[in-house]
Amino acid sequence: MDLVIVNKQKHVHYILPIIIFFSTIILSYAKIQETALPFLLPLFIVSFYSGYLYLICFLTAIIGISIINQDTFTIVVIITLLLTIYLLNFTHLLRTKYISFIMTAILIPFFYANHYNILQTTVLVMLTLFNCYLDQEIIPLIIHQNKNVLNIKRLQALIVVVCTLFISFIPFNTTYTMIFLRYFLLISIYYLSIEKVMPIILYLSILLMLIAPSLKDDVLSLILPMSFFFMIQPKNKYLFMSIFLLSHITLPFFINYNYFYYAFVILVPVFLFMISPQFKNKKIKINPEFIEISYQEQLKSKADAFASLFHQLTEVFKEENQETHLSEYVGYVYEDVCHHCSSKKYCFYSQEGMSRLGKLISKGIQKDLEVDDYNYIYQHCLKPDDYLKSLKNHQKGYFKMLKVNHAHDHLKKDLFQEFSIMGHVFQNFSKKIDEQDNEKKILEHLKAYHFEVYYLKKIKKDYENYMLEIGIEDIDEKTVTEELIPILENYLNESLDLVSIKKQHLQIGYTSILLKHELKYTLQLAKKQYALDQQCGDSILTFGLDEHHYVALSDGMGQGYIAYKESKLTLDVLSQLLKNGIQLRDTLNTLNTLLKIKNQGDMYTTLDLFDFNLMNSRLKVIKYGAYESYLIRNHQIDVLHSHSLPVGMASTMKMVSYDMKIKENDILILTSDGVGEHFFDLLKKYQEEIEKMSVYEIVSFLFQKSFQKKDLDDMSIIVIKVVNRN
Repeated sequence: MDLVIVNKQKHVHYILPIIIFFSTIILSYAKIQETALPFLLPLFIVSFYSGYLYLICFLTAIIGISIINQDTFTIVVIITLLLTIYLLNFTHLLRTKYISFIMTAILIPFFYANHYNILQTTVLVMLTLFNCYLDQEIIPLIIHQNKNVLNIKRLQALIVVVCTLFISFIPFNTTYTMIFLRYFLLISIYYLSIEKVMPIILYLSILLMLIAPSLKDDVLSLILPMSFFFMIQPKNKYLFMSIFLLSHITLPFFINYNYFYYAFVILVPVFLFMISPQFKNKKIKINPEFIEISYQEQLKSKADAFASLFHQLTEVFKEENQETHLSEYVGYVYEDVCHHCSSKKYCFYSQEGMSRLGKLISKGIQKDLEVDDYNYIYQHCLKPDDYLKSLKNHQKGYFKMLKVNHAHDHLKKDLFQEFSIMGHVFQNFSKKIDEQDNEKKILEHLKAYHFEVYYLKKIKKDYENYMLEIGIEDIDEKTVTEELIPILENYLNESLDLVSIKKQHLQIGYTSILLKHELKYTLQLAKKQYALDQQCGDSILTFGLDEHHYVALSDGMGQGYIAYKESKLTLDVLSQLLKNGIQLRDTLNTLNTLLKIKNQGDMYTTLDLFDFNLMNSRLKVIKYGAYESYLIRNHQIDVLHSHSLPVGMASTMKMVSYDMKIKENDILILTSDGVGEHFFDLLKKYQEEIEKMSVYEIVSFLFQKSFQKKDLDDMSIIVIKVVNRN
């Protein structure tokens, strides 16, 4: 399971603004109908979004190249667009999703004024609009400068931009342009696939024809040979190049073939490709003879975590328990009544010792006095009414403290009873060992449904993905899809896909079925925190455990280090209990009891716990006293409210949870209450923009907007996005 976590400060890299500067100069020579605006305008939008440094580099290059080429048309258009953007931004009318339309619409009157006909204007405007949307895909790469934001779509856009830079050199030298264009496309196909690169090749072919219509043969010589990779695309470098070279034997049938020219523009890219370093990540597999040692290391790791948990629990109870001392309350009565009494020496300090009046204070604190006691007090005490009033008041305090200490002792006993749950750890070890007989259990389960199973083999591809190979007598495809697969999915609690089903030879007499289990989704996560004091009182924890991945947020009471200490303890104990095999319900009860005893109700923490099970694509959300969380799905926002008191506040906690199926592009947002009461309105207002952002962009955007309206409190925002693994 994958989890991408980014929480780093952004640093300025000057190499990218320099690249923008030189790219602007190069693209100014890629002209269609004597204008380079279809390529310069998208780069202008990229520079505008990336920051002032990039915009300055772009404008400097534009002004310089326009002065050299005496191109007033381009510089007037760019300045007009720049003023339009700042005017719309000043009037708060600028919207990200409309900026490409606005910019291209402004081009129409300029083209009309410069005597372009309707067809020319339409082609140029549509091409500019397409390039604007294409180039906007690379903006996150420039802003974040992090490989984790790189996906297939953005990589394709980057390839188009680089190839367009190559095409810009056509007016200077067509031969070398085609050489480097081929070389770069070959690398792209080799490391991606022909399916992902062919749309790029077709688009580049259109650009080549628009820039230089005489390059028809060069375009065909580019498209036709690379189309052969649809039939086979080997990952072996030499075989890959061999197929590419052989594919050119068809060219003389389609174009006027200049053998010397095409030999040069084909063989040089091949040579460059062959000498290029190969970037391949090879998985390191453990040697079979060390598997047993690895398993022992896992057991040792479990034991270490178990010891760490006991140590942490012991530290919590190092603080001395409060005891109720009778002498303290006797002293209170003495201070109230007897301290200034003229007879105190007779009652407390005579040679015979403490008088009966002094002893009756001790008796009256512990229980109600009898009639003889009242008579004695009225006969011998100088202030009998004050004596009895003080005695009655402090008796209430004594009984109240006895009750509190009794409850404290009761909770303490409950905690030690909770330790019996630790026996589940050994059950967890037993389950790990028992997994070796997993195939046998599946086989017996199928036989219980009266399937005649000849053999069953589980082939593990890695920890999360595997294949099931099953041989069953007398079964058809309908029975496999409607009965066998649902039975196995229900038993394994995992999704299965049918790979193949085929009849074996008649003498064998069974059907061979191949099933596979692969994780459909992965998670991307980003987070940001703000501390009102030197230390943020919120704590965040993420960790994976078998098929689960947990994301937890805890908000300690108050701010600063004390709140942080409590929230961190909550998450540390939570993770240790779960990692040692304790069931989730038992873990939460133990955690609540621990904090209740430790803090005696004076300190508590909230808990947001998101339990992702990527094996069956489900999510369980548990909230105790936490601020509301949000799910953005299918252009709607669902609010996940809390249904319980915070952890450590009450003796028992009612466990209420959300259980849901996760879907691709789900966006989940966890927050502490420091984001303020306007956060939901903020989500609704910018929902469309948020759905188009990456998790890194979302968390930065929401943090900035929330900070403008935030209350005086610590603030934490976590954004999780569900992404298809493919």
